[in-house]
Amino acid sequence: MKDGQRAGLKRLERLVQIKQTYVSVAEANVKTAEGEVRRLETAEQEITGNIQDTKAGIAYLRTASGEEVRSGEKYIRGLEIHREVIQKSLETATTSLEQRRSEWTEAMRDQKIIEKVQERRLHQCERDDEVANQKSQDEMSVGRFVRNKQTH
Repeated sequence: MKDGQRAGLKRLERLVQIKQTYVSVAEANVKTAEGEVRRLETAEQEITGNIQDTKAGIAYLRTASGEEVRSGEKYIRGLEIHREVIQKSLETATTSLEQRRSEWTEAMRDQKIIEKVQERRLHQCERDDEVANQKSQDEMSVGRFVRNKQTH
């Protein structure tokens, strides 16, 4: 194998390593984004459950004063505002997750392309070596043939 081919293969190997790092980082970003989406979904469900429990509690109060009902409704309104904030954050997190997945997919695609190029170059180098070896063997065979012809 020629020195230029070796250097080219080493550069491709380094590029493969860099692309693998990009894929790893992108995959970690996807996992982080998925965790954030799950966390926000859970928080939204908890708040929704609290709202429903508080509404049910107010509905079943028999001897509730007006102040208790207003306090419960104020608490519910606060929960609803908090839920709206979480829903907006969830939309943002979902968008971020989609973007991270897209980045991960692109990084994987790039890595596979580079790996295929590396494989092709390696096969080309192997073929070049085989051709050079065959040429060398052919030259030796021709040389032996010529020497044998000259001695006879």
